Amino acid sequence: MATVLCHEVSGGTFPVSPEALLFRPAVYGIFIENSQVLLQKHPQTALWHPPGTVLAENETLTQAVRHAFRRLTGMTPRVGVMLYVEDQYIMDSDRRAWQLSVVYYALERPSTAATISDTSKIEWVSLDQLARSQMQFGYEAVQAGGLQLKL
Repeated sequence: MATVLCHEVSGGTFPVSPEALLFRPAVYGIFIENSQVLLQKHPQTALWHPPGTVLAENETLTQAVRHAFRRLTGMTPRVGVMLYVEDQYIMDSDRRAWQLSVVYYALERPSTAATISDTSKIEWVSLDQLARSQMQFGYEAVQAGGLQLKL
C-alpha cells in the first residue's frame, strides 16, 4: 500500500496511509510593497512564512485571509488574484496527519490610507535577499507575487 510522507515542524518525516489523513483548506496572503514582502516567523523554527490560517467551519478563503491579516497587522487588505496553490502534508503536535490544500492570494492595501500596526510578529523582508532556505513554506507563492507585480 502506498504511503504519504508527512512533515513535522522540526523537519522529520513520517509515512502515513492516505486513509489516515485528515483534510483542511488553508489560505495565506502575499503582501508585497516596495520590493518587500510582509512575512512572519514561525515560532518553533524561526523561518519565515506568509500571514494566514487554516479555515474555520463555514469560512470562505477570502474571509479567512482578511481576518488573519487584520488580526496580525490591524489593516484589512483587499484580496487580489490567486497566486499559487499547493498541498502540504504535515504531522501536528498531537501526531495527527493532515493534508492541507493551501491557497495563496495577492493582498493589496485598501484604497483608504490604511497603515500596518507595528508588531513584533511581522516584518518586511526584501525580495532580493529572501532565499528558499529562509522560509518554512510559501516561497513559490512569494515568487509568484513578485512576477505578478513584474518585480
